[in-house]
Amino acid sequence: MKRVLITGISGFLGKSLVGYFNREDDIKIFGHSREVAKTKALFHAIGIEILAEVNNQVLNDHKIDAVIHLAGIAHDFSGKYRDEDYFQVNAENTKALYDHFLKSGASAFIFVSSIKAVVDCADQEIDETHKEAPKGAYGKSKLMAEQYLSLHQPHGKMTYVLRPCMVHGPGNKGNLNLLYKFVKWGIPFPLGAFDNRRSFLSIENFCMVVEQILAGELPQGTYHLADSEPLSTNDLVKLIGRGIGKKVIILKIPIKVIMSLATFGSILHLPFGKENIAKLTENMVVSNKKLLLNLGKKLPVSAEEGLLKTIKSLDE
Repeated sequence: MKRVLITGISGFLGKSLVGYFNREDDIKIFGHSREVAKTKALFHAIGIEILAEVNNQVLNDHKIDAVIHLAGIAHDFSGKYRDEDYFQVNAENTKALYDHFLKSGASAFIFVSSIKAVVDCADQEIDETHKEAPKGAYGKSKLMAEQYLSLHQPHGKMTYVLRPCMVHGPGNKGNLNLLYKFVKWGIPFPLGAFDNRRSFLSIENFCMVVEQILAGELPQGTYHLADSEPLSTNDLVKLIGRGIGKKVIILKIPIKVIMSLATFGSILHLPFGKENIAKLTENMVVSNKKLLLNLGKKLPVSAEEGLLKTIKSLDE
């Protein structure tokens, strides 16, 4: 039986992995979270042990085979976190955990980074050869952790860096929620003039990749994670309409007008500020060719199938 520790287990990705692996008889999950008591209560019914502390001795005492490192501060536009918070939690804490892994008997370390460690947006398809140039503290802190891992890879242990794009699934609204509200409330979508393409990642595809790593089916290295088919925001709005049975109205208001309104929205801290407009209209196509080549198989869920599942969960 493979014994796996998931840090940040109480988040969306952690809970999804628990649900995915809970049906497996050959995997035993352990968890770690900053909110120990709350997390213990969350997973008590299914018998997952939550570790209050993680170091090399704890990893050895529990005979941990693999560490899946999810814990960190997510990309945030609210201004809640300072730059130093990102670097402490996402970079320094990851380095410390990895050092404990290196001293332990565990054999695999899976670091869930982010495509933001490479770029925030791009007009060309992004693969693993793309030069890293993150802009914000979030991406820079993730890249700093990645670089530390790449410099400390001993013989006999496997290290993986996963860079997912926007992950979605039932229980995680993400950026889909704003678009969903437009369609559900019958509000015409005003950004039809933008012609962008974005990649998404279904939570089922994310879990499958982790499963393949734990099964020894994927060579160690850095992988970009994305569904195989990017969509435009206009396509996504239409898909939401289809998913919830609502008529969609898309307006092609000139881009200059939209950006002028967005400037005022940012000043007045309104939902249609420049940052939200950018999130909805930027290009970010992520290549998964290296991943598929090394897996030797397709991902189980298409972009459209995964998004429809998420959209239908928003309507519940």
